[in-house]
Amino acid sequence: MSADHLIPDVAAITDALADLLDLEPDDLTPGTELAAIDGWDSVNALRVLLYLERDLGRRLDYERFTAATTVADLAALAAPVATRERQAR
Repeated sequence: MSADHLIPDVAAITDALADLLDLEPDDLTPGTELAAIDGWDSVNALRVLLYLERDLGRRLDYERFTAATTVADLAALAAPVATRERQAR
C-alpha cells in the first residue's frame, strides 16, 4: 500500500461521494456545495463520514465534518494533520 492511499485528495473524496450517492464523479468539483448534491442528507452524510473513517483508518472530527460545506472542505478535513498544518501556513 502506498502512502498516497493515506492522503485523500479532492478526487478521492469525489469518488467516494459518487460511489456512495450514485453520482457521476465529473459532476462534483472542489467547490460543489454539499447541500446541493442530490441525495445529500443526514443519513448519507453519516454514510460518507463512516466510509471516510474506515478508508482512512482514523476518526474524523465530527464537528468539523458537519461544518464542511463543500467537497474541498471534506478533502481538507480528511487530510492528515501534518498536511492541514502545512496548508495553513
